Amino acid sequence: MLSNQVAADAVLTGVETRTSSPLKMPRGEDLQSTNLRGLYPAGEGASYAGGILSAGVDGIKVAEALACDLVP
Repeated sequence: MLSNQVAADAVLTGVETRTSSPLKMPRGEDLQSTNLRGLYPAGEGASYAGGILSAGVDGIKVAEALACDLVP
């Protein structure tokens, strides 16, 4: 799907959409999707924010959760 967008040396790929979702993607206490481990739903598209500021704050929270999962 992102084959022409992914660099061989990419560490993390984030996808941005320009839509809001009427459906909330469920996530657990660790902020990972409850349906697909390793997926961190965040921001407006996943229905966890209602604007640019709250989307940024949610993104920071998710990035911190991801960093904690990556550090042994």
